[in-house]
Amino acid sequence: MKQLLLAASILGLLACSPQQEAQANANTTPESGASFNQSYLQQMGFTVESAQESSIPGVFEVITDQGLIYVADDGKKLIGGRIYDITGGEPVNLSENVIRKMRQDDIAAVADETISYKADNEKYVVTVFTDPTCGYCRQLHNNLESYLERGITIRYLAWPRSGLQGSAYQQLKTIWCSADQKAALDAAKNDKRLPAASCDDPIDEHFALGNKFGVRGTPSMILPSGEMIPGLVDARRLAAQLEQD
Repeated sequence: MKQLLLAASILGLLACSPQQEAQANANTTPESGASFNQSYLQQMGFTVESAQESSIPGVFEVITDQGLIYVADDGKKLIGGRIYDITGGEPVNLSENVIRKMRQDDIAAVADETISYKADNEKYVVTVFTDPTCGYCRQLHNNLESYLERGITIRYLAWPRSGLQGSAYQQLKTIWCSADQKAALDAAKNDKRLPAASCDDPIDEHFALGNKFGVRGTPSMILPSGEMIPGLVDARRLAAQLEQD
């Protein structure tokens, strides 16, 4: 069970008694100050990152380490699913807007941990969760030039399909620890032996981030809009979609 860590967010909290501090920590997120009892989410293993009132009175939209959830009744009720606005001609997925913003923010926070293949005439940056043992990932990588020619920079994050174990996990750790990450990634995607390398790598963090985003397989593409596309999309179709966003 993950520990829920909450910072002091109200003036004078440091002067509170331990009992008051514990109660304040259980009811307030550091980012928003949204007030509801978070201890039930903590018991279920969630780490709350931010929370705010949703468009439905009494319901909070909560960003956690496991993605977007909703709670009500002072944190006693967990609501699954998405919120739609059905007042117009077509239903509008309000939750998707929140999820896309979450992805954009999280991708920006790990941008310096990506392995980037930059387009000379860069128009778009697409982040791809990859696994060197994945056939479709290799197909994408072998056709990188077709993306770069269309102004699409490809940035890779690691997502071992077998989890935090096995050959793919070890390969990804070695790739991200290599002096030349691109050369190591190129080699791994062509079944070439990688020289040993170790460091304080970010693979576990990338894997957790992919799970938070809803990644279930590789490749998974995160567009600049925050939209996620599961699976391989060729450069021509991807460029057409990016132009429409």
